[in-house]
Amino acid sequence: MDYSRNPKVVGAFLIGMALVFGAYVVSNFGQPSSFTPTALYAVAEEAPARVFIPVVDANTDGLEDWRDQFVTAPAISLAEIDESDYEAPTTLTGQLGVNLMEELIATMTLGPLGQPKENIVGNTVERLAEIATADRIYDMKDSRVIKNAGDADIRAYGNALASILITESNPDLDNELNLLKTFLENPETADTADLLALALVYKNYRDKTIQTAVPEQFLKQHLDLVNVYHALHLNITGMAEAARDPMLSYVRIQRYEDDVEGLALAFTNIYEALVPFARVFQAEDPVMIFVNFSPTYQ
Repeated sequence: MDYSRNPKVVGAFLIGMALVFGAYVVSNFGQPSSFTPTALYAVAEEAPARVFIPVVDANTDGLEDWRDQFVTAPAISLAEIDESDYEAPTTLTGQLGVNLMEELIATMTLGPLGQPKENIVGNTVERLAEIATADRIYDMKDSRVIKNAGDADIRAYGNALASILITESNPDLDNELNLLKTFLENPETADTADLLALALVYKNYRDKTIQTAVPEQFLKQHLDLVNVYHALHLNITGMAEAARDPMLSYVRIQRYEDDVEGLALAFTNIYEALVPFARVFQAEDPVMIFVNFSPTYQ
């Protein structure tokens, strides 16, 4: 039998469902709901009560204990500083550092009106370089001048200059630039003895030449030669200070090239000054080494 199509069965099923639903509604009517809506706003909690921290200065030094924790270094007493302990730098490198800092601090106080830092560095180096190369200049009062010199005086003078070059030279020494290169490549193990020995050669050239009596007509050429000997002596001595005073060595190397050219010119000038008196010399005289500095020598 097909019960699903019987109207009586369907009607009885619907009536039963209605009775069950009605009984459920009647039994729960008036009862509180268990659903709690979620709040859509923030609820601020009450701030905790403030706790008073007492100010304590246990050591009675005028600072609260919590401040004492930040004081870790002892106070500086200016009375303990002895200014006599300060020694101003004697090297050119040290003086450069001091002068440069003084210039930088001075220009910082001027703000926008101060010089650019590049100018300060350049000006400081240039000024100290001028000071370092402000060498003594030998002049007439340092010389023994022969007035109204005769042929014998002229011959003696020319031969004396040449003899100084021959007897005071040191053929065992290399060129000063090669010696300096060797020193700078191995500054910890290199010895400056050779550089200082070469500086001594130029010093002897200078001293022996200034002691030589000079005919008055050769005085200018004589003093030029003495002063270039002196400059080269100082240049090479400065090169030997590369480890202790690198700034001085740098300045002297910069000047060295000009002084070497000056030495060649000084020898040429001596040769040209003596040429008009060639008749007073002999072929075997030491003075003939100056022929090597003739402008026309091949």
